[in-house]
Amino acid sequence: MKILFLDGFTLFQKDLDRSIFEKYGEVIFRDRTSREELKKVDQSIEVISTNKCPIGADDLSLFPNLKLILVSATGYNIVDVQACTKKGIQVSNVPNYGTFSVAQHALAMLLNYSNQVDLHEKSVKRGEWSNNQDFSYTLSPIREWHGKIVGIVGMGNIGQAFAGMAESLGMQVIYHHTKDLNLVNRKFVSINELASASDVVSLHCPLTVQTDKMINREFLSLMKNSAILINTSRGGLIHSFDLKSALVSGQISAALLDVLEVEPPAADHPLIGIPNAVITPHIAWISLEARKRIVTSLENTLSMYLKSTKVNCVNPNF
Repeated sequence: MKILFLDGFTLFQKDLDRSIFEKYGEVIFRDRTSREELKKVDQSIEVISTNKCPIGADDLSLFPNLKLILVSATGYNIVDVQACTKKGIQVSNVPNYGTFSVAQHALAMLLNYSNQVDLHEKSVKRGEWSNNQDFSYTLSPIREWHGKIVGIVGMGNIGQAFAGMAESLGMQVIYHHTKDLNLVNRKFVSINELASASDVVSLHCPLTVQTDKMINREFLSLMKNSAILINTSRGGLIHSFDLKSALVSGQISAALLDVLEVEPPAADHPLIGIPNAVITPHIAWISLEARKRIVTSLENTLSMYLKSTKVNCVNPNF
């Protein structure tokens, strides 16, 4: 059996061993692969692992022996699952691997914005505290989150983990979800009420037809001028030009983003360089602990596939 990793660098990097898959067959490992390059890879493979390289209906014809696609992420919109199902190809994802890593990054971005630890630490290194007349000084306003309202869009595992972290700061949690989950001390509200009531809005929902560009001019116009938007989910949830307008005009205070709709983004992306847009390069998921869980899950799914057992299969009625 041949196993092809299309974009293994971000997953394994230099600290995880990929040789564990060699006991299952011949492993063809590529650091990264574009969709155009799919035509150039070995087409006799039976298993493909992908994260960001798209596999559409037309691409499936390139791999006549393909039986299993392992998506090394929770979201699997990168693969045409319906086309795979028609061809009898199992598609499996990795659920719940980064729940606390992603929630932690959302919290880190929030605290970085409110407390500016790095800014002040560098000031001390430059000698500015030693040369200051006062025992205390600030280079930016410091905000406290106790008593403030955080609105969470998507109260799945990550949303609930972030809610718990926010509550530890004394924040009040409201949320919008596909339904009321009847959560203790967490109020289910409409999307418009969430926008208007929240001091912080944090996105933790998947990118679907219904959620595509849901954070648009209308939503942003309802938010408080002092409010902050956090997105550690999918870049496509946000209409970038509408968000740029809201940030430049002062409609909202700031956007803290770990994802953009195309990654890597173009150098002239409308949000890059905006002073009140803080952007990190999609690293919320990438802790060593989370990546270890991904590799363990992929190996388990592959092992069970060889025993004719489906694990984490996302094909409907497969």
